[in-house]
Amino acid sequence: MAISIRKCTVADLPQLEKISRVTFTDTFGHYNSQANLEKYLARSYSQPQLHSELANPDSEFFFIFEDDELAGYLKINILDAQTEKMGEASLEVQRIYVLPAHKRHGLGRQLMAQAITRAKDWGKTNIWLGVWEHNLGAIAFYEQLGFKKIGDHVFTLGDSPQRDLILKKTI
Repeated sequence: MAISIRKCTVADLPQLEKISRVTFTDTFGHYNSQANLEKYLARSYSQPQLHSELANPDSEFFFIFEDDELAGYLKINILDAQTEKMGEASLEVQRIYVLPAHKRHGLGRQLMAQAITRAKDWGKTNIWLGVWEHNLGAIAFYEQLGFKKIGDHVFTLGDSPQRDLILKKTI
C-alpha cells in the first residue's frame, strides 16, 4: 500500500468540500439531528468558507492518499488562525479526518506526523486540538500519541452546544 501526503491548493476546493462533508457526517451524523448537521455543514464546509481558510497564510490543509485514492485530510492552524488563543508557540490540529474505508490503516498517525513536522518547521513547541468528549476512540488515539487533557471548550454544531476536550502535546 502506497501512502502519500500533499498540501492542498485552491484547485482542490471541490475535493476538499466533498471529503469534509463526508468525513464529518460519518463521524458525527449519528449523534446529531439532521437539521443541526445540515446547518453546520453549510456554514463550515461551503466552498466560500473553505476557500477563505485555504487562503489564510496561518492555516494549511493536507490530503493523504492510499494507493493514489484520496483517503483523508488534515487542517492545521498557527497564530491568529487558531480557534483558541494558545499563543505563538502552539500549532492547532483543527481537523484530522479519514474516510471510513481507509480507517485503521495508520493514516491518522501519518497525518499527525505531518502536523508535527510542520510545527517544528515553524518553531512551535506544542500541538493542541479539540476533541468531542464522547468521541472515545479519538481520545484514546490522541492519548496514545502523548496528548494530555488541559481543558475544554464549547463547540457549537448547528444550534447544539457540545463540549470538546482540549488536548495538548509538547514536541
